[in-house]
Amino acid sequence: MIHSLLSLALWSAVHAAPVTTSAIDSTVLAQAPAADAKPAPAWTGSVTFGGILTDGNSETRQANATADAEKRRESDRLTLGFLWTYSEERNTSANWNLTDRKTAGRAKYDYFLSEKSYLLAQLSAENDRQADLKLRTTIGVGAGRQFVETEEWKVSAEAGVSSFDEDFNVSPDANYMSARAAYNAAWNYSKSVTFSHTAEVFPSLEDSEDVSGRSDLRATMSLTESMLAQFQWVMDYDNTPAGGKDRVDNRYVVSIGWKF
Repeated sequence: MIHSLLSLALWSAVHAAPVTTSAIDSTVLAQAPAADAKPAPAWTGSVTFGGILTDGNSETRQANATADAEKRRESDRLTLGFLWTYSEERNTSANWNLTDRKTAGRAKYDYFLSEKSYLLAQLSAENDRQADLKLRTTIGVGAGRQFVETEEWKVSAEAGVSSFDEDFNVSPDANYMSARAAYNAAWNYSKSVTFSHTAEVFPSLEDSEDVSGRSDLRATMSLTESMLAQFQWVMDYDNTPAGGKDRVDNRYVVSIGWKF
């Protein structure tokens, strides 16, 4: 009897269906990440700082900082920017006189309707002591076209309308609706050198004399994998500036920073 039971068990083990790895393989494959899965979008950009200190025949203190960031996803893009410059000089009475102070910030959101075309909303704010500008703000919407977006080149153009508001310390304030036209380009000349240019203009829809604009040209060189040196030329234009002020302001900024 025992011999018969052992024979039956042995026969069942030998003739049982072989165990396959298909079920195990399918489970492992289901849990494994896809080979072509794209990494989650991340912020890219840079932060820079610069400064000059002199002592002796002239005593000056100058400082500047910039910050730029962009997050590009498949269907939208968020762009942020910041600029700050400051300088002062000691006079013959040993007092420090403020000679320059400017702060500017901007934000823009792009929503892509197709691979190249997008809608946008933008906001900017700035003050400029030398231009008697307490606060200038723009809030607007529009549309843009991404003509080129490769590893080497990025070129786009935008158009829309904006609410334009200027508050001066002494001169009369101004606010009006304006058109907005902008251009953005970046060229990766090599692995370590990049050139970029951003320009925008705000012509008033109410008074043809009211026209303001801004140009930002940069040359950036990578010093290490994360460290960079940057030269920046910022030009501000106001066709109707505060009383006694020039229409054009130029700033040349040299700084060191880090990219991410």
